[in-house]
Amino acid sequence: MRGYSIPAQMKAIRAFCVAEGLSPVAEFVEAESAGHTGRKRFSEMVAYLRANPDVRTVVAHKLDRLYRNFTDPVLLEEELGVRARYVLGDVPATPQGELLRDVQLSVSKYYLGNLREEVIKGMDEKVAQGGWPHRAPFGYLNDPATRSLIIDQERAPLILHGFKRYASGLVSVRDLTAELYAMGLRQHSGRKVVASVVHEMLKNAIYCGRIPYKGTVYPGAHEPIVPASLFEQVQQRLSGNRQGNKAKKRTYALRGVMFCAECGCRITAGTHKGHIYYRCTHGKGDCGERSYTREELLMQQVEEILARVEIDSKVVDALAADARLLEEERQGGLSYERARLERQIAANKGKDARLLDAYLDGSVPVDSYRDKAELLADERRALELRLHELADPSMSTAAQVEARARTASRARVAFATGDEAARREIVTALLCNLKVQDGRIASYQYKDPFGVLEMDSSGAFLHSWWPETDLNRRHGDFQSPALPTELPGRFGLAYPNDGPSAGQGTLKAVARRDGRAPTAHRRRRPCSRRR
Repeated sequence: MRGYSIPAQMKAIRAFCVAEGLSPVAEFVEAESAGHTGRKRFSEMVAYLRANPDVRTVVAHKLDRLYRNFTDPVLLEEELGVRARYVLGDVPATPQGELLRDVQLSVSKYYLGNLREEVIKGMDEKVAQGGWPHRAPFGYLNDPATRSLIIDQERAPLILHGFKRYASGLVSVRDLTAELYAMGLRQHSGRKVVASVVHEMLKNAIYCGRIPYKGTVYPGAHEPIVPASLFEQVQQRLSGNRQGNKAKKRTYALRGVMFCAECGCRITAGTHKGHIYYRCTHGKGDCGERSYTREELLMQQVEEILARVEIDSKVVDALAADARLLEEERQGGLSYERARLERQIAANKGKDARLLDAYLDGSVPVDSYRDKAELLADERRALELRLHELADPSMSTAAQVEARARTASRARVAFATGDEAARREIVTALLCNLKVQDGRIASYQYKDPFGVLEMDSSGAFLHSWWPETDLNRRHGDFQSPALPTELPGRFGLAYPNDGPSAGQGTLKAVARRDGRAPTAHRRRRPCSRRR
């Protein structure tokens, strides 16, 4: 109210009525924003005036407190014949007074429109600097001191748990909503979080450190709750496909991850007389595979497959130590990449400034200016996002290498001792394309990067080199509840310099299980498919 509270305005209006000899018969208080039309209390006042033709004077504190647009004075003064009086800036009932009223109303409308434009510009600039211009989504809080987002220590762990659970493929959005509610997740208002809210939460890039705003994603200055790789994995599952794995009421460790070797359909599971059996779904028609295979037989075969990557702790430690040395060497490359991106951002801003000068000089048409300015803005946002991701402390290659190696070394034991959900997470994290024929796993593949750790029956590595770069290849996000919680267990961080693709990069051997000296090779990574 521009420094005037509603009670103060009402007090001034009553004093004005006493001074002017007016007797108030009704009071209407409007507290809505000046940018809104169709005000409820204003409409009630108009209805009162229509019903009481003997009342033909309205007193307001100022003109812009009564009128918000040009239709309001037409309705009151011309249609109803009401005279408006004002405590501040009262105008006479003369043609000159009507002119003064219209001028004041025009100024008020200009002020309102300009204020709205400035607010929008301020919000856009705040987003461009990595800030969030609205109320914080749950999982975050608005810090009034810094006007930025800070993590809500109570809700953030539940948000992270929700992303991990949904990425596991074991729950639907509806089931996840019930699980989070049981764990204590509530909205800021204290109301129950419904499935639609959880669905929007899983799609919101703000949780991985980005700012989605007006259809564009900006790098955020706030601390992320969810790793970018885990967020991308959730988006892949949300987009899904018609043949994707769906959450089931009963969790079977191997259902939906194996395929029939003859027809290619998925292998399903069911329980009969207390035993679990797996069979082909015959979804594509005729198929000669008619066998029902006991789960125990398949579990034993999966354990044998996982045992082929069960490296010992000495090898894990040696690999982690060498990866740390390699990461130290790469820091120079990271510094170079950051400097390169900063130079490109500075050059982009210089182009934008020159384009603006040319437009102001009239040498660039407005349409060309808008198109080129939009292209430069898109390019700058992409560069800033890349620079922001380089600053992510979770991009430690050595930590990722060690986490992958330890995951492989403990996968068989975790699979043998875990529950159905834990077993399923282990299988989906390490293996793919398991094909079953005549009740046996006829072929399979290790997911990258675990194939490089494969050993033969004697314990010797099938590959004479160990690539740390391959152990940091992009994949999914996995952390089995059966594995130690202190392990990072994270997969899929981007490379500092766009990383090597499959079969490229410096490959350094650090140890061999058969006791021979490590050797260094530079070669294509062999296929890890086995029959």
